Amino acid sequence: MTNTVNWQNPYARREGRWLRGNLHTHTTGSDGDTAPAQMAEIYARAGYDFLAISDHMAYTSTTLPGLTLLPGMEWNAPSGGEHTGIYGKALAATPAAFSALTSLPALTAALTGDDDLVILNHPNWQYRPHFHREELEQAGEYDGIEIFNGVIKVLEGSEYATDKWDYLLAKGKRVLGVASDDAHSGSSHTGVGWIMVRALDNSAAAIFAAIKAGNFYCSTGVHIHDIRRDGQRIEVDTDDAQEIQVLGDGGQLLQTTHHTYMSFDLPSAERYSYVRCTAYGAGSTMAWTQPFFLR
Repeated sequence: MTNTVNWQNPYARREGRWLRGNLHTHTTGSDGDTAPAQMAEIYARAGYDFLAISDHMAYTSTTLPGLTLLPGMEWNAPSGGEHTGIYGKALAATPAAFSALTSLPALTAALTGDDDLVILNHPNWQYRPHFHREELEQAGEYDGIEIFNGVIKVLEGSEYATDKWDYLLAKGKRVLGVASDDAHSGSSHTGVGWIMVRALDNSAAAIFAAIKAGNFYCSTGVHIHDIRRDGQRIEVDTDDAQEIQVLGDGGQLLQTTHHTYMSFDLPSAERYSYVRCTAYGAGSTMAWTQPFFLR
């Protein structure tokens, strides 16, 4: 897997605008209850800029003016586990080749380009076989994991997986955090978790490049309008956060600010290898930045 993230500052490229999108969506192409065209319309009406339909072991395509569609599929092992989102040009060109792969190492080995994206899905869904911490650590090369999965709110386990994200980051495995709906129903599963990508334009190529570069944040309702690093200082500026936390290795709390804006001086790189930020808003709404590595 080739990753193009500037891990010291994923938000270094400041051109473009924030675009809202969802990478994990199911339709009648696999186990969803909504037709692809109708699902695209639901997201467009909700103000989304881009969408990936990720039906199980099937490449489902549709078009809708004004909504950028990214090629996607949710791959799973023959056992039914190891659910993995795969996205990109290679999938769109030869989808059958990926549905025929029978192991996660074979899948990640087949997706090696800058135009391919691999996300390990819902690590804290308790349905087995799924991803324990050590399995995530040993899964080969991939781009990220879902740190929030909306549909797990109504299934066994936890929709949050920041615990496993911090475990991986503290181990030195540099992976992005992603929030997704995992929508199976257009009437009740949409608009729960999403990513905000700072892209140069709304083309699939620009959105993909920004995601691969880590220039995005995850949200369930908190709106961040700027994230920046200037030397040894990180600033997060939001519209509606009530609290912003800075966390270090393994999820250690380093600072709490009860405000819409937070400024933080980075700690010693000898003690911490990375920091990341979480913003809390009204109710249970949250937003997460990507990690900033200090060494």
